[in-house]
Amino acid sequence: MKQKYIMISGFALMTSILAFSFYGMGKSLASGESEHDEHRFSSQKQNPLYLEECGSCHMAYPPQLLPGKSWSKMMQGLEDHFGENAELDEVTSREIENYLTQTSDSSSYKKMFRNLGSQTPLRITELPYFVHEHDEIPSRFIQGNDKVGSLSQCNACHQKAERGQFDEDDVNIPGVGRWDD
Repeated sequence: MKQKYIMISGFALMTSILAFSFYGMGKSLASGESEHDEHRFSSQKQNPLYLEECGSCHMAYPPQLLPGKSWSKMMQGLEDHFGENAELDEVTSREIENYLTQTSDSSSYKKMFRNLGSQTPLRITELPYFVHEHDEIPSRFIQGNDKVGSLSQCNACHQKAERGQFDEDDVNIPGVGRWDD
């Protein structure tokens, strides 16, 4: 009788653990969280105007990749946007800037901006977090690779970058293959 009780208790314990695990997993998936959450940015709130205006020249980077003050500074200097004139009319510019700053500033990914102090970086590739995540990749795989060219070409290696997903498991460097650090 005692053995039967222990088996039932063990079964009940195991069932409870599994139930809570699945509940937690379902809760995480429903909220958009995953085990790779630090490399995934919501793409559900994409602004069509941002996608059209900015995405016509380059990948429309997820706003969470820069702090709001950086997006503001960038939008104020579109006449020289990394060597190109990307000026927009005032209404369009204001709408895009509001979208970028509000989305970035409401992000739970602000940990990427710690240690910036008063700096206002304009390049995602200069953020300490970004540098840390890419520091083991040999430059010949990036700058020496005509299919990539620079680290700013996120979508060259991150197959789901345009959907805001930068999971390490999805990295495939053109001409090199899957990257696993």
